[in-house]
Amino acid sequence: MSDDLFAFLLWQREPGSGDWRPAPRLRVRLGNGGVNAPAQLCWVTDDGRQSAVSFSPDMEICYGHRRTTGGAVQEIRGQLYDRQPYPGGTDGARGYEFDAETEDAGVWNPAGQLRMWIDDGGEAPVRWASWGDLSGNIISITLCSVEPSDNADANELVSFVWADTEYREAGEVARNLVDPSASKWFAPRDHASLEFRLTRPIALDRYVLTSADDAPDRDPSAWTLRGSADGHSWRTLDVRSGQSFAERHQSRTYRIAEPGFLAGHYRLDITGNHGSPHLQLESVRFLIDGSGRFVGYRRRAGCAPVPYRGTHTGQAPPDLPTELPPQTAPVPGGSWLPLGGRLSMESLTSPSGRFTVLHSVYDPSLAVRDNATQEQVWNSDSPKSHLVCLGPDGDLVAWDHRGNRVWSTGTAWLGVRRLEMRDNGELALTDAHGTVVWSSGIPQVGAAGAGRRSAARGSTMRRGEGLHGQSLTSDDGSTVLFHGGRTVQNVLMGRTAHWTRFHDQQTTLVLDDDGFLRSRALDGAVLEEIAGPGAELVVVRGAAELRDDAGAVVWASDVGWDRPPPVREPAVPHNDVLAAWFSALAGEDRGYCVAVVKDSTPQEVLRRAGLAEDMVTRGTWRELQQRRDTAHPDTGHVVAALAAGPDVLLLTDDPALPVRALAPSASTAALHRPPGRGGFGGTFSLHQDDRLVTELRDDSRRHKGAKVAEVATALDEIAHELHRHELLFRVFGVVPAAAALGGPLLGGVLTPKRSPSAGHVAEPARSALAIEGFDDMNPLVVRTDFTDENAWQQVVEELQKPWPDHAEPVDPHLVSAPGYADASVERVLRDVHAALAGPNLPEVVFIADGTTMRAAGHPLLAVSTEWDGEPFGEDEEEFVTHYRVLPGTAVEISVNVALGNMDFEDFDSGDEAFGRTV
Repeated sequence: MSDDLFAFLLWQREPGSGDWRPAPRLRVRLGNGGVNAPAQLCWVTDDGRQSAVSFSPDMEICYGHRRTTGGAVQEIRGQLYDRQPYPGGTDGARGYEFDAETEDAGVWNPAGQLRMWIDDGGEAPVRWASWGDLSGNIISITLCSVEPSDNADANELVSFVWADTEYREAGEVARNLVDPSASKWFAPRDHASLEFRLTRPIALDRYVLTSADDAPDRDPSAWTLRGSADGHSWRTLDVRSGQSFAERHQSRTYRIAEPGFLAGHYRLDITGNHGSPHLQLESVRFLIDGSGRFVGYRRRAGCAPVPYRGTHTGQAPPDLPTELPPQTAPVPGGSWLPLGGRLSMESLTSPSGRFTVLHSVYDPSLAVRDNATQEQVWNSDSPKSHLVCLGPDGDLVAWDHRGNRVWSTGTAWLGVRRLEMRDNGELALTDAHGTVVWSSGIPQVGAAGAGRRSAARGSTMRRGEGLHGQSLTSDDGSTVLFHGGRTVQNVLMGRTAHWTRFHDQQTTLVLDDDGFLRSRALDGAVLEEIAGPGAELVVVRGAAELRDDAGAVVWASDVGWDRPPPVREPAVPHNDVLAAWFSALAGEDRGYCVAVVKDSTPQEVLRRAGLAEDMVTRGTWRELQQRRDTAHPDTGHVVAALAAGPDVLLLTDDPALPVRALAPSASTAALHRPPGRGGFGGTFSLHQDDRLVTELRDDSRRHKGAKVAEVATALDEIAHELHRHELLFRVFGVVPAAAALGGPLLGGVLTPKRSPSAGHVAEPARSALAIEGFDDMNPLVVRTDFTDENAWQQVVEELQKPWPDHAEPVDPHLVSAPGYADASVERVLRDVHAALAGPNLPEVVFIADGTTMRAAGHPLLAVSTEWDGEPFGEDEEEFVTHYRVLPGTAVEISVNVALGNMDFEDFDSGDEAFGRTV
């Protein structure tokens, strides 16, 4: 009982006043010093504030007084609101643990451990405390320093500094933060994570941040400091927001909330600045609390007092289990999400139904609503997002529809295991022990009251239930009935909404007691009667169905819309979820390659990927990244492998990793994603028996091997052919697990191969195609025949003739470089792709070849840039790739195709006289 943590709500008032005002909460734990639950407690903090309270025998109430730092006197009273047994509940409390001794006849004898946790909501730590129980046992101690100064600098213990982003080219790296001779650390982002590894654990008391030399808008304004004993399980030590630095090179000291926590790893997650897209700091210093021991006395009831002293030992975290405890599987629309879970126009509702968190594509993007009052009690301030996903690393991230990260909780690699919507209104990320790692906060709300309509959840709405700021999700997770307050939509993931209702006021979608589905205003007025009567509204794959008591469909939302077929088991996560997982692991600035290798082992796949046996290690993806950044920060690539049944899942941040050699005698499917461009421009490939049988590229209509059996089946089942992540795992029926990807992996760091020997003769490099100032409204013309200059001039004159009803001549972009003499269509297309990558790539390029120079009218060869110049194989679906056109029509084709008015094939006359082969 003496070891329990007692937490009190406090109120205070001035002497002579009758008005009690809320005060900071008080949390107390006093244990193992031979005193039972305290009857009274007195303490003094480092800033001179003096407090004394007395407790009722049942510890339910307390009363006392306080003298503030400024000398003001206050009465205080408290009511117990929480009680937790040791060791729980100490997060954020001011705590010390000591190995204690008592003196008897000049000899000091062990007296066990003394635990003292006193948190009165102030910044300053406790320096003196005295307490006693009802039996008459008393302890009084004074904390004293082992250093001549209040704090000792611990930066000499820092052995390694790591940042998830830094400016290596300018030498402004994370290591500079603890190097007095260096300038600063710079990050090309407005958020970043810094990790400091120490040679031995310390109990941190304060830390110092120093602003850099310029650009005040780059100064951090919000951050969280965390500590860890092992680098895996993290405890929040201090959270700051609204911070600023008035001067350049200014040092500001911050006292952390839990000075007794022993940690060998410290992590600073910076989540905000003063408006710049960049961050910077000059230095970070760690200070050890000088309160390393105490002196005092202990008096047993009926005995004389004896000298009492102790040495500070800190508070070590509890051991982590090697595996997560068994837990029930999450259900759509339930109260929690596991690692890898997502919300996309979906909601979680607390177990009692009181609170709901809803993701929306409208503002706000993520918000918690009190279903009793239908008022929002928290929102994330996130920009509009397409998806919120709890990634394998434990970071809750909002992603836009281009795959860009727009908001996060900053909890990557902090041991997060799930997201919970709790009955107290708190949205919380928790670890394997249920400890809160991140929280939206607990809102101050009143009692729920009676008569409120129950919130529907899961996939079904029953009579008497309603939706307001909530959603229903089909059991297979494919379809959502979303209610955003005014808008109601039925959405199939990966496609679009096929049933929508929008009102000019806040509404509730209800299934009334008479079985009719209606939209009602918040005052109860009926705005629309949709269908009925029925017993329940059920969201299934592709539709919402109103069913009667016998299960017959009374009404469905998909009238006139083809419902998709069931998905073959095993079901894999949605494409956008998988993309979020791998983008989070690889990093915002890197591309990646993920592959599935049939019938192999992780060790064999890593060997074939080029990782030497003595370089293979086991660690999380973050730990492997740290090894890369230490040994090969500019040229190394992380590679890791994970067994998936008899197959192997390979992941690397090298987007160009050759995968053909991973399993010469088996099958390998791979997805290569380049950096930037929102991941667009990637390639899916399938190798069988050391042969490329399928290659699907984002920026090409070429579907080589699309008719291969397993590929064709998977393409039929996914919502969109560009959903390459789903395609990858569906081809082999492999279901990746986010928890496994975020756990220990077998892997290492791939280093660049040595350059070829001097005797190797490299292939001569071709000159790059220079295209500057290109406007896709004008035709791009590449000349590959230089035998007739007069013919070329006639082509140019025809190209420049004004459009009908236009006075200005056309300004074609002409490439007439002798290096392209007799160049193949394949080479021209390849070089155009290289010179005008991404959105700058025109839909069509015109080639002036030998036929152009010799044939009547000088017809140009119009070539679609969705083609690569190679002939179609038997396993490919053909499309129009090229045809001949007169030069005067080139501008018409370029403009209409660029504007999307017409497609490339719409201009194909099919005239064989011009020759439809290259």
